[in-house]
Amino acid sequence: MENRRTVLVIFLLAGLAAMAVGLFMAAGGGGPGPNILGNSRKMTMLGILALIGLFAVIVIIGSLVRASRKKADQWREQADALDDTLTLDFNADPPKDFHREYVYLPEIKKSGKTHRLAQGTIADHNATFFEHRYVVSTGQSTHTVIHCVYATDAPGWPDLSVTPRHPFSKLMRSLGWRKGLLLDDPQFNHRFVVKCDDEPFAVTLLTPEMQQFLLGKPNARWRITHNKVFLIYRGALKLDRMPASIDRMARFWSHVPREVAAWKSRGII
Repeated sequence: MENRRTVLVIFLLAGLAAMAVGLFMAAGGGGPGPNILGNSRKMTMLGILALIGLFAVIVIIGSLVRASRKKADQWREQADALDDTLTLDFNADPPKDFHREYVYLPEIKKSGKTHRLAQGTIADHNATFFEHRYVVSTGQSTHTVIHCVYATDAPGWPDLSVTPRHPFSKLMRSLGWRKGLLLDDPQFNHRFVVKCDDEPFAVTLLTPEMQQFLLGKPNARWRITHNKVFLIYRGALKLDRMPASIDRMARFWSHVPREVAAWKSRGII
């Protein structure tokens, strides 16, 4: 799909170039005006060239639009098949700025766009899932960064993050430099960085059972903030993986200790 889109873009640019050359030369930009304007055969050829370029542009734009609609239709069909089992409302074309209410998350950029959205309930908690994309430019090239976000409502807990430890951080930790809270599972400490201003809350929530559960998906990011629990992955929101992610969020709630349920935040950090 990506290769086909690249080919279509190349042909689109070629069509635009042909149309521009035709119009430029027809206006006298290719040489002395009187010689060109006085030659009806050349004018006819240049006009045909411009029309071919315009036709190519129209056809290619139409192809790109149809491909985009087909992909959205396929997503809707797959969503309808899941709807009966997951009881979620799917939206293949949500408002592009839907994500802006989540810009407090490091993974969400205000300049990005929302792609695909689902809303419903998980373990009796209101839930929202969406795909977020933004473009990063290095000056010489650009690439798109994609995250899928699973969010459920939560009590007013303190802010907490459990994120995969970067390889450099693992190296520094092996040399004695420590980052984040340390818990009782060495493997968990090696895999994740835990940050929370309310250390007793973090220790109470992250029981040995909860740590083992989180180790089951070491590339996932967990965040608690703004009265929500977030499960965040790199990559697109894929429907075939959604049931497993929803189950993972439900199991998170099943591992929450009773002592944490009524815990009150000391304030947003």
